[in-house]
Amino acid sequence: MKKNILLFLSTILLIMSCSKESDNSTSAIDLFHEEYYNANILPSLNNFKAEITKQIELTEAFQTNTTQENFTLLQEQWLNAASSFSKTRVYNVVDVKSLYFDIIIYNFPVNETLIEKNIAEKTSFDTTYIENSSTVSKGLAGIEYLLFDKEIAKNSLTLLQENTFRVDYLLSITQENLRQINKLIDFWEQGYKETFKSYKSLSCVENARCLAFNQLINIIDIIRVTKIGKPAGLEKSPNTDLSILEAYRSRSSLKLIKSSLEEVQKAYATSSVNFANIVDEIAGSSEISTEIDNNFNSVFTNIDAIDGDLYTAISNGDKSVATLHASLATLLQYFSVDAASTLSVNILPTDNDGD
Repeated sequence: MKKNILLFLSTILLIMSCSKESDNSTSAIDLFHEEYYNANILPSLNNFKAEITKQIELTEAFQTNTTQENFTLLQEQWLNAASSFSKTRVYNVVDVKSLYFDIIIYNFPVNETLIEKNIAEKTSFDTTYIENSSTVSKGLAGIEYLLFDKEIAKNSLTLLQENTFRVDYLLSITQENLRQINKLIDFWEQGYKETFKSYKSLSCVENARCLAFNQLINIIDIIRVTKIGKPAGLEKSPNTDLSILEAYRSRSSLKLIKSSLEEVQKAYATSSVNFANIVDEIAGSSEISTEIDNNFNSVFTNIDAIDGDLYTAISNGDKSVATLHASLATLLQYFSVDAASTLSVNILPTDNDGD
């Protein structure tokens, strides 16, 4: 009887062992390397491409019929395009950053004098002309200036109605954005996505997981320092400077910030391929990810607490701006210390002057 029991137990153990060996489940880390691009990066790039394509279509419609209705549609679409682009910056890892796509597509603050000088040339604003123009005279910031500027004698619509070259320039710099996003997608699709998947070195600059996580940290810090702290006088200088605030003409700064942070949260926790699963797997618990989720909730609550837009809030000395700034610092700490330590990720130097 004892012999039969031992034989039965041995059989059960063997079955369990074989079952474990035949288990093809993929670890969160392996899944990240295989699918992070498909699940997160490519969709964000394609979304921006779709939005900027629509912006071109609406600009062409406005070129044919410069009505208030068509102009309003252009303004509304600019926010859609800019919000979509703010999400792509979450994936602007070092190798991509070195190609300057993000700066070409959206560099701010814009140089109004240079834009007006270009328009005054009344030339053919073809691909070569726009490609060789300064990044502060084109891109999403240039489009915003042409559609939303409120500090000139005539409003933006009237200026566009009175000057066909101004509309031509608007269309050309919008088309340039489409050309650039196509080039960026081609860069990923024609080889870099495979390089990125294969990056598994101990060196952070050749480790996809490390590069991607550092960019999440970078985005949070840029928002905290460059997009809120410096304009609001909450960094080294107590002086406010609204001229360096992103998208201040359209009063969209806070919306773009929220859009970027939503994408950071997606990449960390809510996407089908995310960092939270890796952190939880390594740590053996969801404690860190729960704290990060709670901090995201605090940040979004603080964004919603700002009455109106960020430009007005800073102008009025609204203390909610400082509260948001502080909550971003707390969120950043959880990313750069707790989660980074669990992931064994080295923190790369943060570029606070750009994405």
